[in-house]
This record gives sequence, C-alpha cells and structure tokens, in this order.
Amino acid sequence: MHRIGLVLVVAGSLFSSIAVQANDAKNKSVATATEGEHHPALSKADVATIYGLIDQTGKPAGPERFKGRFSLIVFGYTACPDVCPTAMTHVTSVMEQLGPLSRYVQPVFVTFDPARDTPEVMRDYVSHFDKRTLALTGPMPAIKTVQEGYGVLSVPGPKDADGSYFISPTAAKYLIGPDGTHVQSFSHDDPPEQITGFLKGIFSRIGK
Repeated sequence: MHRIGLVLVVAGSLFSSIAVQANDAKNKSVATATEGEHHPALSKADVATIYGLIDQTGKPAGPERFKGRFSLIVFGYTACPDVCPTAMTHVTSVMEQLGPLSRYVQPVFVTFDPARDTPEVMRDYVSHFDKRTLALTGPMPAIKTVQEGYGVLSVPGPKDADGSYFISPTAAKYLIGPDGTHVQSFSHDDPPEQITGFLKGIFSRIGK
C-alpha cells in the first residue's frame, strides 16, 4: 500500500464539558471533552506511544501491527455506560459502510482503566462490536504515556460503596495513517457517515 504523507490538521470538537488543561512537558494543550475546543495535531512520536501496550490476547501492540492500514482509534473503558459504547458502535458502522475498503482500516479501542480492563475483559467487550477491533491495555504507567502522547484525559469519579466508579473520558476518534502519521481527529458527535466519507475520499485519491 502506498505510504501516506497526508497530514490534515482538522480539529474535532470534543464531547462533554470538562476543562482544558496544559501538558507542560510537551507544551501543548490537552483538550478534554470540551465542546468547541480543538485537539492538537500529534507527532509520530506521540502516535507511537500506543506501541507499548498489549492486546486482548496479551500480545505486544508493536508498530508492525499497524503497518499497511489506517487505524481508527477510540479511547474509553469497558464499564463506561454510554459514551464509549456509542463511539464503538460508530466505529462498527464505519467498518460496515466501507464494505471491501474496510480491509484498509484497523479499529482500535484503548482503555483508560487497566485495573479493571484486563486482556480477558477487553476481549469480551470488543466481541460485541466489529470483530477486527484491536483492544489495547497495559500497566497504568504505559496507559498514562499514551494519554499524554495523544493529548487525552480521563477524570475518575468517586467510588461507590461497592468499589465501582465512572470515568469522564476525552470522547474523540483518531485516524492514523499507515506510516504512523496523524491524519484527522473526529469528535464524538461526528456521525459514522462523515468518517466513512472522509476515508473513502482518501482511498479514492490513492487508487483503492
């Protein structure tokens, strides 16, 4: 497949209304799920932080797992009651709408909550969506590194009496090119048809 040197810095408005914080280490804004805010462009080094995680079978998610396809990445956690399953349903719809072109896209779900989201839990969760989804987890330091790289934030709520808790996540989707380039960010409210149309436009330009 042709290497894609495409960098479209088109920001997505993000879902919910939690604050925007600064990532001093990288001197870039971390746009949390705030309506109307713009997500920053990611460098290849930012994108590559995901390679330090493991998938739902316990295998490393190295760069070779992503070569040759676009990656459509969603962050969340399996106990999320609404935003995350909606986002995953959108990704599943995109894959269905792409038809044969879907072989050029790798759906990816990355957890914010590795304490609860073990590989086994992640495997069961993504089985309810597109079967090709790569579900990624890992130790919390590795998850934090990915969050910093992608400029996403998760805000844990208080624990209930039974120990359960909810997390307010950044609700966006990230499209990464086959060469590890950040192509586009989509907001939670962008419909699947919009993402599908964007991808089909790319595939048309590169002769797929």
